[in-house]
Parts: sequence; C-alpha cells; structure tokens
Amino acid sequence: MYDINTKYVKKGRNFWLIFLIFGLAFMLIFGSVYISSYLKLKSLDASTTSTKVEISSHISDGTTMYSPIYYYEVNGIEYSCSSNSSSSVYPGTDNKTVYYDSKEPLKCMSEYTKNSNKFLLIGVFLPIIFILIGVVGIHKVNKRLKVIKSLNMNGKLVKNLPYHMEETGMVVNNKRIFKPIVEYTLPSGSVITLEGDARHDKKLSDEDGLVDLLIDENNPSNYFIDFEINRLSGNLPTDYYNANTNNNKEEIL
Repeated sequence: MYDINTKYVKKGRNFWLIFLIFGLAFMLIFGSVYISSYLKLKSLDASTTSTKVEISSHISDGTTMYSPIYYYEVNGIEYSCSSNSSSSVYPGTDNKTVYYDSKEPLKCMSEYTKNSNKFLLIGVFLPIIFILIGVVGIHKVNKRLKVIKSLNMNGKLVKNLPYHMEETGMVVNNKRIFKPIVEYTLPSGSVITLEGDARHDKKLSDEDGLVDLLIDENNPSNYFIDFEINRLSGNLPTDYYNANTNNNKEEIL
C-alpha cells in the first residue's frame, strides 16, 4: 500500500465546476427571459399594424444601439409599444405588427421585439456547451481518481524519475497550469512517454528535483505521477529508478 496524495487532482474538479456553474447560470438567465417573453406573447390576443415609428438610440462601448417605439391605435386611442431590448442593427422606419391585449391595449409586444427574442434561444443553447464541458471534465477527474486508487493494489513504485513540465492550456486566476512529463522504460525495453495530471496546486518542482511514479506495468496506461509517493511500510532500495535501471540491465545481460 502507498501514501498517495490526490488533492491536486481533486482540485481539477473545481476548474470544470466553473464551466458547469457558468453554464447553468446563463441558461437560467436567458431561459427565464425567453420563457417570460414567450408567455407574454401568448397572452396577447390581438394584433394591428403600427401607424408610425420612432427610433431612439444610444452609444454602448462605441456601438450605436437602436430601440424603436411603435405607435398603434385601438378603438381610436393611440398607444405606444417600446422594444424591450436594443440592437446594433438599424430597425428601419417601416410599420410593423404590434401584438396587444384586447382588454388592456397598453400590454403589447412589437414584431421587432418578437423577432429579437428568437436570438435568446441562442443564449439558451450556448450554455449547454459549457454545461457539457463541465460535466465531461468532472467525470474524467472522478474516473481518474478511481484509476489512481486501483494503483494501491497493482501499482509498481518507481522513485526519483527525471521529468520536465509542459503547459496544459489551462489558466486559473491568470496562472498557467502545468503537468509533468516522464520518459519511462518498461521491462520489455520499450520507452513510453507518460503525461502526469494537471498540477492544479500550481506546484512545479520538489526538493530533490525528481518525481515518483506508480504504474501498472501490465497495463501501462494506468499510472500516477507525483513529487512524493512512498510505501506505507517503508520504501525498498529497488523502488528507486537507478536501481530499477541497473536491475533491468542485469536481466538483459
């Protein structure tokens, strides 16, 4: 049995959890706005064509945003229907359909707003991508932890291996996340490259400047790399990389 510290691997779940939280939050926001707009439109039982259009505008981040106001008449009384959102696309001054409540004509929605709300669907579906990324990422971390746990039963300890660090492409709090890379020689003599888990603890080196490895040599895809792994009963001389290398050479001779 070995002393295996998987805290930095578990921290990786937090990285993917951010995708999941943001995805759910944006889906909730855009979804609630779309549903509210959809229900409002369903409650409007009459429609008419506007009689005139006024366009207000404002500058946002250097871009001109337009908000049209449509005027319409019901039973000889003029009402106005403002858009709920602004757009960088000029709406034009053509009269559009206005949907309203026959009992309360002040309740309305313009055709411009109705069409604009369709784009909210994009805002609903895009977060699904973030949610899927988060769920898949968390699943991979959990699966990885199970593999590491199984190495307690069938893993071979190899201590003090040379390594180098490579970027993972992940950035957390403006800090790049790295992973250790190890070249390991199997008993068969073949050399394999092993990529360690992303160091979410941001640790890049250890006092001895080397890493330790747990590996199932019958299934080399199952392995774990860390800066310190030890036997609970005390390490053996043959656990060290140089000793293993010498033993392999003797076996070959």
